Amino acid sequence: MVHDFWQMKRRTFLGSTAAGMGAAALGTLLNPHSAHAASESSGVVNPLHFPAKAKRVIFLVMAGGPSHLETFDYKPKLAELDGQPMPESFTAGQPIAQLQGRELKCLAPQHEFAKYGESGQQLSTVFPHIGSVADDLCVIRSLKTEQINHDPAHTFMN
Repeated sequence: MVHDFWQMKRRTFLGSTAAGMGAAALGTLLNPHSAHAASESSGVVNPLHFPAKAKRVIFLVMAGGPSHLETFDYKPKLAELDGQPMPESFTAGQPIAQLQGRELKCLAPQHEFAKYGESGQQLSTVFPHIGSVADDLCVIRSLKTEQINHDPAHTFMN
């Protein structure tokens, strides 16, 4: 099949070459002999305050899954603000077109949280058996974004 590439539209060209460019980029990133891989830097900005022990990590991306506010990330302030209008400081300057004209109200977690393990990690009672391994979990609560909409925030995180 012969293609007349001079007549190909830009969108078609980019769509048909995206996978090839991605594979080439991945090959470069995975090449152990590349200049970046050979550098002495571990990529850590500041030295760790204790030696790393983890050998493996399971990174769960729950697109469409339960909210972190209902599972692993208890926010006492959110429970305190339940039913009240969302503070202006949260929404000022945010592109919330789909919510224009609506009164935005805070909603407390719909499930109870309890402290589990020696660490006292607060986890939702939705997953009662996860509490038995609470001290073996690493829950990262330090991510921050200026986005209040879920999709852009999810994209930035990954």
